[in-house]
Amino acid sequence: MPKEPGITGRPSESIPFDRIAAKYEETRGGLDRGRRFAATIGEAITQTTHASLAETRLLEICVGTGAIARPLADLGYSVTGIDLSRPMLDLAAERLPGALLEGDAAVLPYATGTINVVLAVWAVHVVGDLDALLAEVARVLRPDGDFLVVSPTPRVDSNDLTDIAYRFGNLLGRGWDRSESFAPIAARFGFEHLGDQPTDDYAFDESPNDRADAIEARNWSSLWDLDDQTWAEVIQPVIDDLRALPNPDSPRACRHEHLLSHYRVG
Repeated sequence: MPKEPGITGRPSESIPFDRIAAKYEETRGGLDRGRRFAATIGEAITQTTHASLAETRLLEICVGTGAIARPLADLGYSVTGIDLSRPMLDLAAERLPGALLEGDAAVLPYATGTINVVLAVWAVHVVGDLDALLAEVARVLRPDGDFLVVSPTPRVDSNDLTDIAYRFGNLLGRGWDRSESFAPIAARFGFEHLGDQPTDDYAFDESPNDRADAIEARNWSSLWDLDDQTWAEVIQPVIDDLRALPNPDSPRACRHEHLLSHYRVG
């Protein structure tokens, strides 16, 4: 059955991105978008971290294809990445040779107090054991270390396409990793919420049929484990309403804005 609004959409186990690896870059913006994220992330780090760039050890959990980690390394940070998905890590290998580990972010293979910054971009919602993740991040961070979290649920400009396409988010528990919900959870592990800032103003054109096709292809992890009844009651009406819009092959101008939430461990 569909989840009631307000119920988190956390998975029971961490979700590997093997199934989307081959087309992850084309559906998520690739290296060009990663550079834009990295610029804002770098600004947030420099504002609060006093170590030099080369001395700042940065760990990206759920590093994926390295589309953000590579630009951060290019900025001068000492970057390592961990991911559960071998196909995603294979794609990242050329970008971050020798700096990648295969594993679950809820069990980090790093010594206590050795990392300056842990970064999670569109990541914490796919880690199964959230308590273990937060405990591990708090453990590996140095005193006054920073945990930077970007939710995959963006702020979206309203139009006929987006008003339909995003309406099932609450029912599926999307957005619980935004600071209004996540900060109280993180506080239990000693994290103080320092604030939010926009990371990426992502403008693109998309038609209703293109969006309906992407939903049917289950391009997003929140759609991967839905049972038939939830799909029929929550998702299929969205697909049908998108295809029923006037001129469904005509692109609409869309804009997404993702927020970077900044947490510091005491």
